[in-house]
Amino acid sequence: MTVQTDELIAEIDRVTKTYKNGRGIKDISFTLGKGDIFGLFGPNGAGKTTLLKIMTGLCTADSGNVSLFGCGITDRFEQAMAQVGCVIETADSYEYMSGRANLKLAGRFYRGLPEKRIDEVLEWVGLASYANERVSGYSLGMKQRLALAGALLSSPKLIVLDEPTNGLDIEGIIDVRNVILRLAETQGIAFLISSHMMSEMEMICTRVGIICGGQLIREGGVRQLLADGTTMEQFYLSSIQQWKEGNIHV
Repeated sequence: MTVQTDELIAEIDRVTKTYKNGRGIKDISFTLGKGDIFGLFGPNGAGKTTLLKIMTGLCTADSGNVSLFGCGITDRFEQAMAQVGCVIETADSYEYMSGRANLKLAGRFYRGLPEKRIDEVLEWVGLASYANERVSGYSLGMKQRLALAGALLSSPKLIVLDEPTNGLDIEGIIDVRNVILRLAETQGIAFLISSHMMSEMEMICTRVGIICGGQLIREGGVRQLLADGTTMEQFYLSSIQQWKEGNIHV
C-alpha cells in the first residue's frame, strides 16, 4: 500500500539483511504517510527489531533502501533522522538521575529546545508527578513512559517504537494509546510500532504489516483487512498459518 507522494514520510524499498545464522529480513517494502499508525506484528525472531534498527541507522542493510523525508538513511543520515524519535528494544536511562534530569540531558542534543517542552512530554506520558524522583525507583512501565517522553522531545514527525506498552499496567497502556492517537490526529505524526499486543494495536492502528520468516507476508489498511469482522488476532494467526502452508507468496 503506497500513500500519496506529498504525504510520504518513509519509504522502505526491498530491504534485505542476513545474519550469519541465516536469519534476517528479505525484500521488505512498504511506505508510511503523514498520520499513519503502522503496527508491525510477527513471531519472535521474525525480523521486526532488525527492520526497526535498519530504519533508524542502528544497523546496515545488505541491500535495499530506506528513505525518510526524502533523504536516504545511508547517504544523508543526519537529515533523514532529524525528524525521527525512537525507542528500540530497551528503555535506557541514567538511574541515579531523576526523570526530568534525564530528559534535560537528552534535550541538549536538540538546539533551542524550550524548557517547557520537558514538562509537556512528562505530562503527556503521565510522569509529571514523578519527574523529580530518581529513575532507580521507577517501575518498568514508568521507564517505558520516560523513554517515550524522550522520543517526543524533539517534536518528531515519525516515531518508531519497539514494544512501547511492555510492562505497563492498564492505565498506562490507555495513557500511551491516547498519546499516540492524539499526536497522529492533531500533529500528523506517523508511528511505526512493533508489538505483540494485537487487541490494543487493533484499536489504534490505521495499517498493519505481518512479518514471518523475515518476509512481509501481509500488509494493508486495518479497515480493509478486517472488513468481515475478523479480529486482528484471528487475522494474524490465519496469515501465519497460510504462509506456513505455502498459500501466501511474497
